Amino acid sequence: MNELAHCPEILPPELAELIDCFGRAWANSPSRPCPSAKAIAHWSELLTAWVAADDLPLFVRKHANNRGSVISHPSGRSLVPCDNSPAHWAYVMATNGECPSPQDIKALLEKDAIPVAMIQNAAERTVAKYHCRLARRFNVNKYGWKLAHIQGVGLNNRNPISALPLQRLTDQFLSLMAPANMFVVPLAWGGIGEIEAVIQAVKSVQFTDDRLIHQVIGATR
Repeated sequence: MNELAHCPEILPPELAELIDCFGRAWANSPSRPCPSAKAIAHWSELLTAWVAADDLPLFVRKHANNRGSVISHPSGRSLVPCDNSPAHWAYVMATNGECPSPQDIKALLEKDAIPVAMIQNAAERTVAKYHCRLARRFNVNKYGWKLAHIQGVGLNNRNPISALPLQRLTDQFLSLMAPANMFVVPLAWGGIGEIEAVIQAVKSVQFTDDRLIHQVIGATR
């Protein structure tokens, strides 16, 4: 009887080349929807201004039955636990060429019009300040796509977000929300968005501005 062999750490060159080839093809494919360079630059500047505005909360993709609530960080900054919904919203907005100002963001937050959750359970609805759920219009899955990030946005920390350094939370906010740090793959092929060769290929196409790299993913390194 044959025994299950361990997966090799390095695939045969001909297989690795196929993955690299797909990554390059998808990164440059006209079938891959993505924001314009102008929209990407605008959103990067918008998010920089958002971080600098102390009266605007930062979305943090780490939640425990508290999506949409407001948590006060020791620094005084307000934090809003969320899922991937704000990222979907930002990506669709940017891809559609919608470029809000910091004043628009403030007004949208006051109207509770930026999605913080795909769903909210009963416990969350009780403690939440923000109740906006991801509408179909802003859900990339409803268009047949899977949203992926170039620079990972997981905090990988069991401590409450109020106990984490503000800079780390800021870095995650930028990576989570920057359309430059996002791309889509067909929903049926969702796992492809996690393959490093594909991520690096998209990165080489989207990060042509060194300043953008620093703003979006450089601070997390």
